Amino acid sequence: MTAQEPSSCPRCRREGLLLVRVPYGWTNAEGTAVDGRNGVVLCAACDAQAPHAAPLFTWFHVNSGVERETSEEFVRLLVAWAESASVPPLDEGRLDEEISLWRSGSL
Repeated sequence: MTAQEPSSCPRCRREGLLLVRVPYGWTNAEGTAVDGRNGVVLCAACDAQAPHAAPLFTWFHVNSGVERETSEEFVRLLVAWAESASVPPLDEGRLDEEISLWRSGSL
């Protein structure tokens, strides 16, 4: 898991609080494992009911950044949230549609 600067939420397009890259993979049509990393955005709007998100929301509200003396607490909260975050399964139909749109110049 790696944490990065916030990015826009892919669900609502609002600014996210944090982008975390988590291990992710699936088995393709040939039965081969495809491994990689996928970004999961912590979003105040979309993740309001998500497990373990509330302590991170409080963290960002109270703290302006992660300092050496508070980093252990932040990492503990981050790991708890990231372990409960899930990456939705790959929607191959949607992927095919986006590839077609991209190839046609419509994306």
